[in-house]
Amino acid sequence: MSLWNRIIESLELRLLTRPESLNRQVKGAYCGDLLSDVLANAAPGDLWITIHRHRNVVAVSTLTNLSGVVITGGRHPDRDTLEVADDEALPLFVTELNNFQAAGKLYQIFSDYSLLAKES
Repeated sequence: MSLWNRIIESLELRLLTRPESLNRQVKGAYCGDLLSDVLANAAPGDLWITIHRHRNVVAVSTLTNLSGVVITGGRHPDRDTLEVADDEALPLFVTELNNFQAAGKLYQIFSDYSLLAKES
């Protein structure tokens, strides 16, 4: 199972953008809702966990070269945000999980994935 598939299944994600956007490599995760904090501290390739659903998440993700955005708590972005995300080929997901639950599941996935990568 690919890393993206494992993340999507574990976090019960629904992809809102085109499937072609999943060509970005996911390397880690960052959980935060203060945009300036994400700009300053998220690493390229991180999957961003947030409650934000406005178009600024796409701008921040593009500037920091993030692998995608997970919007938690069952929140849904507006059409404008989805269009901009599609234009940028940025995977945009929603989940019913809250930030804590999503971050915990991602932590476990990356912990397991790191062990598997070291064994190879």
